[in-house]
Amino acid sequence: MLGEKILAAFKGDSKELEMESSDPGSTKIITRRAFLKTFIGTAAGFYFFGISLSNNHVKLVRQQPALVIADEVQPPHVSHHIINRPFINAFNHVVTPTYDRSDQSVHPSIIDFMTEYGINSWGGFRYWMAFTPYPNYNSAFENPSLLVSKDGLNWIDPPGIKNPLVSKPLGSYLGNYNSDPELVFDPDQDTLILYWREYYQDAYEEIWVKKISSNHTLRDKILCFKKTWDHQTGLMLSPTVWRKSAQEWYMWTTDGNVTMHLYTSADGITWSLGQPCSAPWNTWNGGYIPWHIGAKPNHLEQEIEFLISGWPNKGTIKDCQLLYATAPMSQPKELSMPLPGPLLGPGAGDQWDDGYIYRSSFVRETGDVPKFRIWYSACSKKKAWHIGYTEGNLG
Repeated sequence: MLGEKILAAFKGDSKELEMESSDPGSTKIITRRAFLKTFIGTAAGFYFFGISLSNNHVKLVRQQPALVIADEVQPPHVSHHIINRPFINAFNHVVTPTYDRSDQSVHPSIIDFMTEYGINSWGGFRYWMAFTPYPNYNSAFENPSLLVSKDGLNWIDPPGIKNPLVSKPLGSYLGNYNSDPELVFDPDQDTLILYWREYYQDAYEEIWVKKISSNHTLRDKILCFKKTWDHQTGLMLSPTVWRKSAQEWYMWTTDGNVTMHLYTSADGITWSLGQPCSAPWNTWNGGYIPWHIGAKPNHLEQEIEFLISGWPNKGTIKDCQLLYATAPMSQPKELSMPLPGPLLGPGAGDQWDDGYIYRSSFVRETGDVPKFRIWYSACSKKKAWHIGYTEGNLG
């Protein structure tokens, strides 16, 4: 019956049976492999979440924990490249209320208090997400915001907190903007710490911090550091932070070229100058450009794990995929890329994520087969931005 529903959906919309050719402006009938890939992703959406259709809207209803392992359901004779992309694109994006009412969002940074800290809930909720709205690429609305959830799929505004937490910088309407929030928990202070970047067009960038208490009280923002912008040193993008202890903090950023920098701090507020990290992506699979990053500690294996949105050297940002890297906790500048291929690429056909993959966040669940739970942001070819959810293992 499930197969009949999916096939009926395909027959009901001929666009689902076409895919873009390498020749712009032309299409070709979808291949058996691409059809099966789309079929599997659709089936996964039905199986993992349940689908109810009403008034032309899709409603996701979580039925049971999902374990998405694509290599268990691949058709025979698939390429090595596909086997090493074990995550299935989300059938639909999650709903993320935004203060501008566009419901378009990007840059998720998520904390799962149960999995990461053994706390059933914090401030009344298990999951907290920092993100920014980004309606159709309009950076004027790209201001740090918060959402909360009890299941990681259904998100609401935190009671008593008004989004956005930070207003747009003054000056140029589109040239000056906020971006790239990062959410970190400090268990010693029982406080959430929100980092974000402010950019002033062709002038300078700043990293700011704001603390949030469990009773949803927000403190004033504090400037961490400022960097003059120039073409030689590049940008200071996508700060991601690991709090190792009360006196030992690490922050990584990317420069928009090929370099990731590492900063250190004794309090999470005042930071050292950035030091360049190793760059394994320079040669990995012909070379990639890292763009946005998210990091989390893996204490069991004494590693820092990274999700990196990046594109091939010969491509552009519109070719962004989701990559995986690690670094030893004892040498946080020494990154490596242990997997043979990307974790996730753009969706097929007219899916919500058929443009390119962007900044993502994740949680690792331990067990006999450690599971990665990923919230990834992506855009469509129609320039709409959303956040999707998938899970699986590294294979």
